Amino acid sequence: MGKADKQQAKLSFSGGEKRGATSDPRPGDADAEEGSSEMSVRAMFMELKTSLAGIDAKLDHVTERLDHIRARVDDHDARFETLETRTSEIEDARSGDREQIAQIERLLEVIRNKNEDLEARSRRVQAQRRAFLPIKRLLSQAGIGFALLYPDKLRVRHEG
Repeated sequence: MGKADKQQAKLSFSGGEKRGATSDPRPGDADAEEGSSEMSVRAMFMELKTSLAGIDAKLDHVTERLDHIRARVDDHDARFETLETRTSEIEDARSGDREQIAQIERLLEVIRNKNEDLEARSRRVQAQRRAFLPIKRLLSQAGIGFALLYPDKLRVRHEG
């Protein structure tokens, strides 16, 4: 309560005149002043109580919002933990996959080299077999049995 309010309260209880050092104190003035102070304290208490109720309502809303935010943060924390776990599992699987891919690439290189060797050998064998064609015709015409064991080996069966 401000100075002006106190002076106003004093004026209202003293009948509109200011009490000075020369005025006669009346016995009822002390009781009135005490009652005025008590009413003033009650009024301030009620005003304070009303203000606190408003603050409590606002704090309840803030607390409710904070609880909601805390729940969302906890949910986000759980989601991030799940994502980190999944990411870690995927990275672990990828590192295993990388090793497996490297091994497959090495095997593929070995198979390509073998394939080239076989193709080269096949071309040589075909060339050598073509070289035996005239000999095979002659043997067949002569009635001689034969078998081609390898391009450069010929088994001849001849009776007689």
